[in-house]
Amino acid sequence: MPQAGEIYSNLKRSTRSYDEELAVPQAHLDFLATLPQGEREPDPLEAEALFNYRVAAYAGAADRRWANQHRFMGKENEAMRFVNLMHPHKIFRKLQRAGVDARIEAPSFYVWVPEDKTGKLIKVKKERSVGRLWLHDEVVAGRVGVSAWVRGTRQMVTTLQYPYGPEWSLLHFDENDVPICEKYRGWRTALLALILAGVLTEDEVNRAFGPVSLSPVSIIYREHLYYHRQKKMGLVQ
Repeated sequence: MPQAGEIYSNLKRSTRSYDEELAVPQAHLDFLATLPQGEREPDPLEAEALFNYRVAAYAGAADRRWANQHRFMGKENEAMRFVNLMHPHKIFRKLQRAGVDARIEAPSFYVWVPEDKTGKLIKVKKERSVGRLWLHDEVVAGRVGVSAWVRGTRQMVTTLQYPYGPEWSLLHFDENDVPICEKYRGWRTALLALILAGVLTEDEVNRAFGPVSLSPVSIIYREHLYYHRQKKMGLVQ
């Protein structure tokens, strides 16, 4: 009986190890990670590879997480932060009652003036020169801007949540617990920005809103104020 000759294959010979052959491709892992839960059950090999992929991604994002971000996370912490809701007008009126020249009218206005060459009336935008800070008249993505004089120039320093904002900011986190943006802008956050920019003083803010409470949610705020005081005294750079 004749012997069969060598059997050839038209498949390319693998140059990878057994473990490499069994590994799930990275592109496939990326795809699996985007699937809604329950849409497709990965097989055991995929499940283990996906778990390792997510562990590695979480560890790789460590340098983008904040040291004290746990104070923003979880329903209990969010509930402690989502308090004392105020409209931007109420915030400005409190500043006004504390003696701050805070203007609710827009920082810009328009006047009709004759054009030099034709004498035809044209609308010209003017910037207000009085007041220390102004509330903008436009709402963008649920925020209204606050402009002020900063070292002799007009700048938009911060924003306030509109129509109502909580006392303390709440954050959005991604799947690796990295803070990506504010869910709600706290009015204390906006006041802190104005203090750090030299627009308001800590004493003025305390007169308008009372001293900040000593609680876990205020720790980061109080740390920034402490550093600001130290910097003003020349004790830190």
